Amino acid sequence: MVAGPLAGQMLADLGAEVIKIEPVGGDPLRRVGPAHKGMTAMFLANNRHKKSIELDLKSPQGQDVARRLAATADVLVENSRPGVMARLNLCYEDLKAVNPRLVYASISGFGQSGPYVSRPAFDQVIQAISGIMALQGGGGEPQPVRGFFVDKYAAAATASAITAALLHRERTGEGQYVSVSLLDSFASLALVDAIRNETFEDLEEPFPAVDINRPIRTADGMLLGHVQTNDQAARVCRVFGREDLLEDPRFGTDRARTQNIRDLWGELEKTSRSMSTEVVMEKVTQAGAPLAAVNTVSDFLTDPQAVHNQTLVEFTDEEFGPIRVMNYPARFEKSPTRVEARSPKLGEHTEEILRELGLNS
Repeated sequence: MVAGPLAGQMLADLGAEVIKIEPVGGDPLRRVGPAHKGMTAMFLANNRHKKSIELDLKSPQGQDVARRLAATADVLVENSRPGVMARLNLCYEDLKAVNPRLVYASISGFGQSGPYVSRPAFDQVIQAISGIMALQGGGGEPQPVRGFFVDKYAAAATASAITAALLHRERTGEGQYVSVSLLDSFASLALVDAIRNETFEDLEEPFPAVDINRPIRTADGMLLGHVQTNDQAARVCRVFGREDLLEDPRFGTDRARTQNIRDLWGELEKTSRSMSTEVVMEKVTQAGAPLAAVNTVSDFLTDPQAVHNQTLVEFTDEEFGPIRVMNYPARFEKSPTRVEARSPKLGEHTEEILRELGLNS
């Protein structure tokens, strides 16, 4: 519902023409609210710039249209369980025969083979199996990460892999099959630091599992900071006028500070509670300290730096009115992205696409 569509959107933001093949009745995200004039925010967030064609891929006619599209396409992205595309006569081997230059990208839950290949996988399923929920719980009740991070990183990994495969094709003329799993992509992102005690087989001194981040209160809000090195500790203590803490043996070295980090934040909070967030952030800028206000999403969307970066883009659509979407994350000097386009209505481009293929609707 997210990984495949978002991967396609990322490519569309970069300038690709993307045709979204939807089943009869449409992508399930079209029914995940809130909605405005029949367009849901979730569908809009993952499908901008695309053209939509509604096809019954279980029918010979629908499969024929899909094959015709694949015959001239640069890339095909599919987000089904392993085996589904083969049953539809649309697997890589089928389509490579009509387009050897095709880059065919499959996104699955667990990969294309193995003991879990037939299991359904959703974001929280992968969070559970990967160990990240246990980490989030900090030794207590396991906690999922909100926001479909598994799906979204799989989308980014797929888009990145596709661009690499296209570069390979540019150099060699060869298309290829690319497989991305939710399990592998999320593990490669989420567990980079979590496996530090498993990296060396004969590790002499494992690093303690300590949460070095703790929100503290101000007079009118909350702050979160990062203190790991001696320099970071000095800068943060300077913000609150607590340089005396640097002489405390509990906080004098990296290791001692890590083991007593909750005490450090507790000491800093004794001062922060009497300071407004605005005053603290002014001092943060002066001291170069790694601290930030704990915002709501609404707060962030009006944050001066986010506004300056155009992190959120607003445009007006003739039918749907003002629309706000998140911008593409990279800024290009010579080939800027453009995100001022809504997502398509179901089957909006079916007749146009069929005409281009020389077919009647």
